[in-house]
Amino acid sequence: MAAPRRTHGVGEHSPLVKRSRRGAIARALLAVAGLGVIAYLVRDAGPRRVGQVLWEAGAWLPLVLALESCQITSDFLALRLILGPTWRTVPARTWVRSSALAYALMVMVPAGRAAGEVTRATVLSSTLGPGRATATSTQLQAAYQSANGLVSLVEAALVAGLFGVGSSLALLLVGNAAIQAVFAVVLLVALWDARLGRGLDRLRRRFVPGAVEHPPLDPSVRRRIPWRAMLACSAGRTAELLEYGIVLYAVGGALSARGAMVAHGIHLVGATMGDFVPSQLGVVDGAYRAFAGALGLGDTPARALSIAFIVRIAQLTLGATCVLTAALAGSAGSRASASPPSARADARS
Repeated sequence: MAAPRRTHGVGEHSPLVKRSRRGAIARALLAVAGLGVIAYLVRDAGPRRVGQVLWEAGAWLPLVLALESCQITSDFLALRLILGPTWRTVPARTWVRSSALAYALMVMVPAGRAAGEVTRATVLSSTLGPGRATATSTQLQAAYQSANGLVSLVEAALVAGLFGVGSSLALLLVGNAAIQAVFAVVLLVALWDARLGRGLDRLRRRFVPGAVEHPPLDPSVRRRIPWRAMLACSAGRTAELLEYGIVLYAVGGALSARGAMVAHGIHLVGATMGDFVPSQLGVVDGAYRAFAGALGLGDTPARALSIAFIVRIAQLTLGATCVLTAALAGSAGSRASASPPSARADARS
């Protein structure tokens, strides 16, 4: 009788499974801590007052949702610009599913943007191949972070002009711009330098359970700087800026370009600081409470808190819709691939 074969790195006691469990526990604890911070902030501001502000601002939610959906559109346009004519080879179902899953993960899980791009690359790889899909998603991530860094610098200049160069919000925005720039450069250098790219891929596979090794990328593809995609992502950030101006007005603030930029700047700082907390629970909320005075809402903290709540409601609503859309697109694709060739030919005719 042959001896049972030993397996390494699999099973419930494997290092990967243990690391995955520890990560899940850490995420759950961060989420609970974030909810606790929110509960404290709401209690401090007055639950009834917060509820009243949210009720009054509810009429603006459809417009906020429409502006939030521009983030999905800008990412799609950026991907088209990165791929060039190749984008036409990707089926519409694949575009819908990859875009929907990428957005849903971005707003729902820790390090959501990175997780969303990994998922986008996985979905697109069925058509583009793993190498091209990875390069495309990496370039999109670099374009997105470049746009965020640029917007952060502009908003830092505005805040410095309003409250002084040494104001904490201005300094945090400058720091955020620097962080975004560093990550964007690292991503582009990783694509340019194959050795660094392989090193980062090994690091990714060490910390991501079940991740497979990516094949080498074509230099003609990976050595492109996505300038036009950066412009598309910047347009998406402009729509986001308008969104925060509308939300500020909905909670009782002044409708102005200055207010929109300050509100959006607070969001950028809070989102970066809370990147590893699911949906940035408690971190973004605390940032709006801390900088309520910069929005002219220092005497009404319930209004400042409500900015984070309204945006989160819009994001989670759109994220849930994206999950449903991705599921429907996936099931439709499964039915199409399972149908006999003759039926697919009849459907095309």
